[in-house]
Amino acid sequence: MIPILGAHRRLCAALLLACAAVLPGPGTAAAADAAPITTGAVFNNPKGTSAEQNAVKNHIIGAIGNTQSGRLIRAALYAVTDQGYTDALLAAHARGVGVRVVLDASYSDSAAARSLIAGLGTDESAGSWVHVCATGGACVATGGTNAINHNKFFTFSRVGDAGVAEDVVIQTSANQTPVNVAKYWNNAYTRVGNTELYTAYAGYFDDLVAERKSDDYYTSAKVGTEKYYFFPQRTGDIVVDILRNVSCTGNTTVGTGTHKSIVRVAAFALHRDEVADALASLAAQGCSVQVVYANSNDAAGLGGRANLTLRQLNADGYLVHSKYLLVEGNYAGHPDTKWTFTGSHNLDYSSLRDNDEALLRVEGATTHDAYARNFAALLAQAAG
Repeated sequence: MIPILGAHRRLCAALLLACAAVLPGPGTAAAADAAPITTGAVFNNPKGTSAEQNAVKNHIIGAIGNTQSGRLIRAALYAVTDQGYTDALLAAHARGVGVRVVLDASYSDSAAARSLIAGLGTDESAGSWVHVCATGGACVATGGTNAINHNKFFTFSRVGDAGVAEDVVIQTSANQTPVNVAKYWNNAYTRVGNTELYTAYAGYFDDLVAERKSDDYYTSAKVGTEKYYFFPQRTGDIVVDILRNVSCTGNTTVGTGTHKSIVRVAAFALHRDEVADALASLAAQGCSVQVVYANSNDAAGLGGRANLTLRQLNADGYLVHSKYLLVEGNYAGHPDTKWTFTGSHNLDYSSLRDNDEALLRVEGATTHDAYARNFAALLAQAAG
């Protein structure tokens, strides 16, 4: 997204001829008026500098901090134990922002969660509040023995001044806990200005609040360059369907050196046999399949296959917590294309059947290539 150069444009209105010849340099009003948040991906590095470790957290807290009085923030969260998030949300509430939070019961008794609940209250007729999902279950999902609200997303009616960053969605893999900064690799994708996507996430949030119980909530739609998927899904497996949409051949410009399609998977959990089988099938067809995982019941069956790179990133407490899948190549009959799937959705059965979850598909090379660079960094950190 192109920054809004408000002050520069005001200067141009007064000095049109001069502005036609002079470009703003570093430190000018153009830089000062840059949008506080733009569409794109952010990644943390738990082994990097303090700024790199906190990249995802600071990105989200920065958006909260730039939300002005009268605006609305929604957050659907699994775990809040990091007081930094609580302080940012309470500060937003204090300056007149509506702050509404859905929180899984599992971590609702943490000190950070308790202070958030105390500060915002639980009266849903008020402007700000916290809704805790019913103890022992998710807000929507009813399946399994340990259903949870595993979501990790934020929506903002506006970040910054009017017209700068409207209808913002941040979908992240990170829980709001210190370990997700210090030890876990995570990502966050931000979409600015897709009103249909924002409205869909807001609708899902409202259903979480209302606890519209269902073992088959599964909802999906394409909205602009994004497509959302909300869970649980009672039958079928959307990730298997996604993988079955991949063709290994037909490309002329992207993919491997011989233009075979590439599938990259960063997975905290890989326990769904059907997903593992679909990955193995793509490798057998000649696709390049690359997987970095923290935990997997299917690793033994995937190892030693041609065209399939499998590495574990889980040592000394450091692990990959991201949950994304990248397709570079022929997808759904579209050769030479690039696709990103990211969200809270682990490749385990709980995320598919038992939990409140969100998965987001993003079209295009810019986002894909950012994630592909992150994947290469994860691969380099992982054990063979």
